[in-house]
Amino acid sequence: MAQPRRIAVTEVNHWHSTYDAAYLKILTELKLEIVGVSDANLSIAEDRARQFGTKAFQDYRALVESTRPDFVIALGRHIDMPEIARFLIDRGVPFLMEKPMGTEAATVAGLADLVERSGAWVAVPFPNRYSPFAVKAKEMVAAGAFGAVSHLTIRLIRPTMDRYKVWDSPWMWDRKLAGGGALTNLGGHGMDLVPYVTGQPVRVASAVISNVVHAAEVEDYALATLRTAGGILAHVEVGYTMPTWPQNSSDIEMKVAGAKCLLRVVPAGLHILAPDRDEIIPTPMTATSSYFAFVQDCLARVGAGQPPAISARDCANAVALIHDAYHLAGRV
Repeated sequence: MAQPRRIAVTEVNHWHSTYDAAYLKILTELKLEIVGVSDANLSIAEDRARQFGTKAFQDYRALVESTRPDFVIALGRHIDMPEIARFLIDRGVPFLMEKPMGTEAATVAGLADLVERSGAWVAVPFPNRYSPFAVKAKEMVAAGAFGAVSHLTIRLIRPTMDRYKVWDSPWMWDRKLAGGGALTNLGGHGMDLVPYVTGQPVRVASAVISNVVHAAEVEDYALATLRTAGGILAHVEVGYTMPTWPQNSSDIEMKVAGAKCLLRVVPAGLHILAPDRDEIIPTPMTATSSYFAFVQDCLARVGAGQPPAISARDCANAVALIHDAYHLAGRV
């Protein structure tokens, strides 16, 4: 199969259509044809269509049936994602769907089952796997460079929840529509990265959530501690409490600490610290800097007949950990 060049994007009220990951901008930079965009709110679809020189549709089904895309970037409200996914699987269209693919762990697990039964090509963006940190950390763990690994820290604190209202995604404040707050939206990155880097299955040992900053029905801060099968602890900390808006900056910490050395993200790149080593590898990263490489890899894999690097099952596993964390935090 040729590498996809005709791309459709569904439900562009999702902020990642034009902000943060900014898929429409990535597609433009890759000089791909955006054959159309959809949104139940037609004015939002028309706005994105004007910005990126394409056609607007109110119904994602009509978008796909009319344009016959080679590939779809499937966005939307979290509660709507399972229906969109089932439609695309039924039509046999390869697609990338934003996490979490649904608001309930059982639903997302069911989608992963459907993907595997049908042989559909479905990728989910946990692009931090492509980050310089994850690549180096996984390499060093495999080589035994850390010795006994003590713990990992994955912290991602983003600015105010108000940005979702500015970015046409006010549904992110609604637990029924979004499924949850910072833990649902940001926590999956850590829940996925810890087993990926360590190569070990994990469980949630403890978790707390808070909504004292925004007083919303979804949490604006969460802290979960994971434990791997080999006893490594990992702290996944996420929130919407970075006080920098409208500057869209983040508080990021990624670290692996072991008996022999430590690897961590610093502003200049990666810092490796050991008794005989104090080195900075100049590979700076941001909260969204790995999305471009992820999209490129997805399209290349479809063209080469290869499976996705990050699958619907990977998403289901992360969402299961998120829901375990909610349970331990006392959210019912």
